[in-house]
This record gives sequence, structure tokens and C-alpha cells, in this order.
Amino acid sequence: MNNMKRSIRRIFWLLVLAFFLLLGYLGKLVLVDRHSISTNAYNTRLRYVDDSIRRGDIIDLNGEVLATSVLQEDGTYVRKYPRARMAAHITGYSSVGKTGIEAAENFEMMTLHNEFFQRLMAVIQGKELVGNSVVVTVDMDIQTKAGNLLGNAKGAIVVMEPSTGRILALQGYPDFDPNTVSANWDALKDDEDSPLVNRATQGLYPPGSTFKLITALSVMENIRDWQTRTIACTGEVEFENKVIHCYNNKAHGTVDLKQALTVSCNSYFAQMTSEIGSIKLREVMVRAGMETPSKFELAYSQSKIGLEADATESELVETAIGQGRTAVTPLYMAMLASAVANEGIMMQPYIVDHIQYSNGKTGKQTVPKKLAEVCTTQEASILRDMMVSVVENGTGSAASVNGVTVAGKTGTAENATGNDHSWFVGFAPAEDPKVAVAVVIENANAYGSATPIAGKVIQEALNQLENE
Repeated sequence: MNNMKRSIRRIFWLLVLAFFLLLGYLGKLVLVDRHSISTNAYNTRLRYVDDSIRRGDIIDLNGEVLATSVLQEDGTYVRKYPRARMAAHITGYSSVGKTGIEAAENFEMMTLHNEFFQRLMAVIQGKELVGNSVVVTVDMDIQTKAGNLLGNAKGAIVVMEPSTGRILALQGYPDFDPNTVSANWDALKDDEDSPLVNRATQGLYPPGSTFKLITALSVMENIRDWQTRTIACTGEVEFENKVIHCYNNKAHGTVDLKQALTVSCNSYFAQMTSEIGSIKLREVMVRAGMETPSKFELAYSQSKIGLEADATESELVETAIGQGRTAVTPLYMAMLASAVANEGIMMQPYIVDHIQYSNGKTGKQTVPKKLAEVCTTQEASILRDMMVSVVENGTGSAASVNGVTVAGKTGTAENATGNDHSWFVGFAPAEDPKVAVAVVIENANAYGSATPIAGKVIQEALNQLENE
């Protein structure tokens, strides 16, 4: 009898445990995962169309309509995208499923503000039922400049306001025309160039020498005499079974940290990192937000550290110069540059500014949020001065802007399947940062460097911000 009672109690507590586990899982789905589930391109509910409601518009920060619904003779609505390819990776499409803002804010755009009144007016006066509109943070003047500069070069450009995290431009190529996605679906989904992939948020690339911003931070924190420590660069240095070469095997001579970042000396950063070790370098990478979900509204890939605590010396020094298994998105690199510009604070990126009701009033508005503390204010100031030197005296001179102090870092990332990728990350004005950029150009030998493109984008962004 006692054994039976014990068995019943065990079964009872197992059922209680299972119940609370199920309850916890349902709570996670509702409270944590609901946004990613509701906006996932595989969610069949995104294909549902309510033709009784005119879907809300997508509008840029200056009031330009990027997506709208047009009533057809048969009483149905067709989605139109006036800026077509230029804003394709922002708006996404609403036809064969949904992507971009169309997916992220799908239910908001199909929601009626003051529904009772709207439905009453629809019955009495025959007025349309109109969903809420979404106002994005993007400035289409900056977006257009970025798109024109990118041209036919595969790659991406991200422009961000460092102090808030708001996205001013998000450009990628190859792109697509959201007006014709349904008609061209078979060709688009099978295209080897993956035009439907938003390279700005989903593209994963080796960061090349732009990663030296993180390596430099690790040097400052782990090498006690870093301010006076120098090495004699001969153009190459050997570690374990790996030889690290400086670009074109150039011998930089005697260099300290600032000079090493200015001329992008691989030998210096490899030697310093071999002293620091993989555990310490990885700690800085984690703190720099590489594994922290950005919670961005659009679909994005998570950057990958790719460095284990027990990494070999070869793996360690490769990581130190932005190669190895480390992979980053252009969005993340813009966030990193923004963190240096913002006194070490990385802000959560966002692209939805606010919801606008059909009566013109403002609804839910995004409030800037801190995502991570990458470094101290003092460390950020030192990195900023070094990045200014990169543009004024080193590899980033092509990003210069007349009358403006630009801080930046160039990068050349080896590409196993073709020509190297070209990177530039930076911000301006260095003394009072208003804009940060990240530019990556795939197979740069064929399409040119990211650096001059970044300078022109910075100039355009500063011009537009002055007019706000």
C-alpha cells in the first residue's frame, strides 16, 4: 500500500512538473518568441489577405511613401512600391509571403485604429477601412545616395545614428523589384546571387582588419605597457604553423598600437594577441556584442565569434587580424563603430520610428535602448583618436570629407571563393559623432574599394541631418 502511494505521488509530481514546463514554454512563445514567429517568412498567416482593409503605408522619415495599397476594379488591393529596388530590402514584399517591414509590421498595418468609428463610417459613407501606417527611420535621400554609390557592386551599406541606434540607410545589392516578385518568383528564388537576401543584415563576412578595433581594445586592456610597447615589423611573422603577412608584405618598421592601427599592421596585432591569449580576446569579443542578439526588426544573421578558449595559436592570430572563423554582418559593424562613437555604449538598432494612424496621429513610438557596454569612455576616446589617424595619415585617406574630421578603419577580408572583400567602418564628425557607417564590397578587385564610397555616404548623411 505504501509503495502504491509513493508511486501515485511520484506520478502526481511528474504531471505537475510537466504542466509547469508546458506553461513555461507557452509563456516563452507568447512573451519572447512571438515577434520572430509572427514575422517569419514561413508563417502561413503572413499570406492571408483581408481585402476589406486597405493595408497601411510604409513611409520614410520625411513623409515619402515607400509602399501603399491601390484599389483595383474588382475590389481587391494591390501593393505598390514607388521606390521599387531602391528600398526593396527595407520594405520587403507582400505577395509570395512577406519579408522586410511588410513582415515585421504586418499585423500593425492590418490593424484599424478606432475600429468602431472606421467601420461605422464605412457603412454610412462608404469610406475605406484603412490600417495603420509604419514610419521608418530611413532617409530616402541618404538611401538613394548609398544605392547609387553601390551600383552593381555586390555588398552592403549601413548608415546609423550612434547616439540612438536609428538606421538612416540600409542598402544592399543584388536587390529585386518588390512590385514584380510574384511574377518573377521562380527566377528570384533560384538566382545564385541571392537578391532576396538582405546583405546588410543577413550577409556574414570575415571582418578583415576592421576587426582590429576589437583587437586594439583587447591590447589596451591586457598589455600593461601597451602605450610604450613597440615591435619591429618586417612584413611577416611566424606563429606555430602559420605565417602572418602584412598587406603586400610591407615592412612597417617600428610601430606602437596607434601606428599599427593607422597602417593596419598585421604583424603587430598578431604578436600582441599571442601574448593575450584566446580566452582574453574572446572575452572582449563577447562584451563587444558579437553574441548579443540585436533584436532588430528585420530578419538578421547573428555574428559569429568562431574562437574557442582552447584555440591553437594559428587560429588565435588569424582571428586577431579579422580572418579565421569570425563572421560579421554589416549591421553589426555599424553598431561597433557607433559604440566607439557613443563613448563605448552600443545602442540597439531600430528601423521603425513610429506608427501613424489613419487620422494622421502618432501611435507607438520607438524609444532608443542600450544594448551593450563595449568599453569605457576613456578607451572609446583612445580608439576614436586612432581611427582619426587612420583616415588622416593611414589606409583610410579616401574616406576624407572636406571640413569634417572622419574616424574610420579599413579592412581587406580574404575570400576563399574569389577576390578579397573590401571594408570600411567609421563615423563623423569625430569630435561630435552624428553618423556612423559600415560598407562592404564583395570581390573588391572588380568593383573598387569600400573606403571612398564610405566618405561620400558620410558626406550625404551629414548634409541631410543638417536639414532635419
